[in-house]
Order: sequence, then structure tokens, then C-alpha cells
Amino acid sequence: MRKLRVGVWVNENYRPEAGGGFGYYSQIINAFNNYNFTDAEIIFISKRFSINWDKKDKSYEIKTADFTPKVGLAKKIIGKVARLFGLKLDDQIYFKEKKAVNEQLKQELSQVIDLIYYPIPGCAVENFPYIYTLWDVGHLSMYAFPEVSMNGVYDSRKQHHEIFPQKALLVFCESEQGKKEAAKYLNLNEDKIKVVPIFPSEIINKSIVVQKPAILSEDSFFIHYPAQFWSHKNHYNLLNAFKDVLLQFPNLKLILSGSDKGNKEYVLALISELELKEKVLDLGFVKVEELKWIYKSSQGLVMPTFLGPTNMPLLEAAELGCAVACSNLEGHKEQLGEYAYYFDPKNSKEMTQKIVKMIEDNKNDIQREYNSNFTLTNALRQMDLAFTEVRNVRFCWGDNDKIF
Repeated sequence: MRKLRVGVWVNENYRPEAGGGFGYYSQIINAFNNYNFTDAEIIFISKRFSINWDKKDKSYEIKTADFTPKVGLAKKIIGKVARLFGLKLDDQIYFKEKKAVNEQLKQELSQVIDLIYYPIPGCAVENFPYIYTLWDVGHLSMYAFPEVSMNGVYDSRKQHHEIFPQKALLVFCESEQGKKEAAKYLNLNEDKIKVVPIFPSEIINKSIVVQKPAILSEDSFFIHYPAQFWSHKNHYNLLNAFKDVLLQFPNLKLILSGSDKGNKEYVLALISELELKEKVLDLGFVKVEELKWIYKSSQGLVMPTFLGPTNMPLLEAAELGCAVACSNLEGHKEQLGEYAYYFDPKNSKEMTQKIVKMIEDNKNDIQREYNSNFTLTNALRQMDLAFTEVRNVRFCWGDNDKIF
């Protein structure tokens, strides 16, 4: 019996500014180019590959012109006229065109692959078998922060999560805690949820040479928080905690880095209000070489985020020998065990205590043990097992059957 043809979806618009997700995605793509799966053949698929795409021998560019149905002007006019008489003919026309596009896509892809694997959350091709990647259900598992609850975002996320994970052949979660949350909040069949652990970005590789940011000196004394400026990232409580930390370490600085997601102006105003402008440095989006220097020179990564289950910077810090103080999410504890200093992200006083303890332990050269299964090697191993399992499900119907 032949191998399962897995079409790995390559998103031509995904960029480094997307944060940790891009680091995960890019490593998966590169690793798949070299990994020999037991029962799966990897074929990269995309609507359009970038000019410098270097994996042409394992690639397929979709020929179907457009994924979105195009309804001609004449049909649009007919539909609008029909609506005047109470008939929703334009809806019928749209769905008929949509069905035709989906059928064309299905027929084309069936000649090349058996299913699609999406390395990042999403589903680009309807009516075709796929493996879904689920990173979080933050709109259900944490507080109603604006970015997951307002301006139609909650409704959109709710609709998305009620459809795409449910229709997937398998769902890949990044931790055991992620699997528990998927089963709890989305009512998913646990048999089809596979734990494919999150892993550090390429920043831990020896090929990435450290580069000091120009604004910092070699002997800088600081803690840092690499995070995009979302409200759930909890800069507010961190700044309040940091102000108290300064009472014991007046020379300490806090380094912030990350792209603005709408909350940066508020955070900068808080920094001024708390009279911390001389103590908090905002570096914006930094290069990976500079971020690596920050990890290796920092007194510790402080990550008070409310969103889990897991977060990639925790693994990056631990792999690079950087201490970690972070929110006491169950996923964080699964990632780092006894390595990290945990606190309630709502409690700035407790956060202060743990940051102070972390810095004091650094000064006294107290080492904490780190041993993790959250590695790229283990992720590939779990995917290999999952592809073998799903092969025996997917091959229950043929390429040209009319049942889907």
C-alpha cells in the first residue's frame, strides 16, 4: 500500500512579524523537507509560493484560479431583482458558484494529495480532508479581553472553532493541557486530538549568532518581556510589579520588545504615569540575533500573559539558560516544571516577589533543573505516529469517490 500523501499548506502571506507562530511554522516547513516519515509522503502546497521558495521538487502550486466564487454582473442583477420580490435568488446563485469552485479544487487536489495538514490554525480549502492545528481557545479559556471578545471577534472565533476543528480528521494540540481544553471547551472527541508539542524557535540554534542591540550596553542589568502589545499580555500588572522590584534593585531595567497590536499607546502612557520612562525600554520588533543576546544577558524572562496553554518564549529562555518567571498556567507548568518561578498574573505583589527571588537566585548562582519533551524532534515523532494512524482512516475512501 502506498504512503499517505500529506499536503502541507504553505501560507504565502505569513511573516516574521506574526511573532512566535512564525518561528513554529517556518521550522515545521524546513524540518518536513528532510524528515523521512514512516507512512507519509510530504508535498508542499500553496496558492502561490514565494519567489525564493527552494523546495520545488516537493511542491505543488494550486492551479484553480480563485478560491472565492465570482458571480458575474448579469447574475448579480438577476439576484437583486429577485430579492425585490422576496426571493433570495442571489444567495442561491452564490452558493451554486461556491459549490462549483469547491468541486474544481477537490478534483485538482485529489490528483496530488490525500489530505491537507495546516501547520498553523486555519482551513483554506473547504470540502477536502484535513488535519487542523489548534493553539488555543482563548476566547473561552481566559478573560474577555478586547482582542478575543469585541468588534465581532468572539462571534468569528466561536463560529470558526465550532466548525473547523470538528470537521478535521485529526486535531494537533501543543500540549496535554491544550488537549484537555480542546475536549472541554470544544467538546471534541479525544481520540482524534493528538499532542504535537510546541518547541523553541530557531533562536536556540548555534547558527544564530548573538548581536547586542545598539541601545544596550554589555553590562546592562535587566529583565525582559518579548510580547506583542495585546491587552492579554498583561503589561499593566508587570509594570506595577516592576515598580516595586526597583525598590530592591534600583539599577534594574525592563526591556520590552514586540509589535503593536493596538495596546502600545496605553502601555506607554502607563509607563509615564508610573514614572518609569527611564527604567523601561521599548525596543519594538527586534531581530532574532538581538533577541538571542537579550535572552543570554537578561536576569530573566518575565511572562505574565493570561493566554496559554503554552508559550514559546518560555522554552527559548530555558534552552538558552535564561531564568523564567511566568504566570501559573497549567500549560506553563507542563512546559517548565520546577524550572520557572510561577505567579498569579492578576497579583502584582506576588509577581514582584517571584521576580526578586529569581534575580537573587541568579546572583547566588542557584541553578534550576530543566528537562523538556517540548522539542522539534519529539514533535516530528508524534506527527509521524499521527500520519500513520490517520492513513488507515483516510484510505477508507478513494480519490475519485463521489462521497465528498
